Amino acid sequence: MSMTRSQFEEELEKLRNHIITMGSLVDRAVADSMAALAERDVRLAESVLKRDDEIDEMDLRIEAECMRLLALQHPLARDLRLVGTALKIITDLERIGDHSVDIAKVARKLANMEANNDLADLPRMASAVREMLKNALEAFVRHDLELVTIAVDGDDEVDELFHHVRDDLHAAMRKDPEVVVEASYLLFVAHYLERMADHAVNIAERVYFVETGQLAQLAKSHKVTS
Repeated sequence: MSMTRSQFEEELEKLRNHIITMGSLVDRAVADSMAALAERDVRLAESVLKRDDEIDEMDLRIEAECMRLLALQHPLARDLRLVGTALKIITDLERIGDHSVDIAKVARKLANMEANNDLADLPRMASAVREMLKNALEAFVRHDLELVTIAVDGDDEVDELFHHVRDDLHAAMRKDPEVVVEASYLLFVAHYLERMADHAVNIAERVYFVETGQLAQLAKSHKVTS
């Protein structure tokens, strides 16, 4: 049975709220994985791994919600874009959560090693990624193309920081062979953060699609990663 228009609008609002809840869980995973890395906190790293199940469950729940909306209603063009975009967004959020797990695993490994606690610019990278994600999700909720632009522009900062981190870690490895293993793990973290930024750009680009009806690659050097 089809819903009334007002019922459908209520369901769309619930869908937005569920995506924001999932986004908050993912943002916390990013923050906690980086804190575990900085503090060599195994317990916090393990909590990130455990909470990933909650993110995965939300992914499945929201996907089912989207499919139910498509089955019960014949959405207008913009509504169809919105539901389709929701499906894309949860995929990107789930993958950001996966990369948080990857960072937590690095934190767990480094906690059992002699480490110098020098994270280069990795905390700044993580902060920039979280800001991108926040702006992309707010753009989705507020239908705000200006926030889309701000989120996408943040990718340039992340890319620049990535190159600095990579160069600094390569220099450290050349200078002192004893830090090669630790620095190699930190290079993985830099790659994970860079991929998170790509997923945040994906979200922003899908919001642009909802609002304009145009699929566009907005970031200058954006490449989709998994």
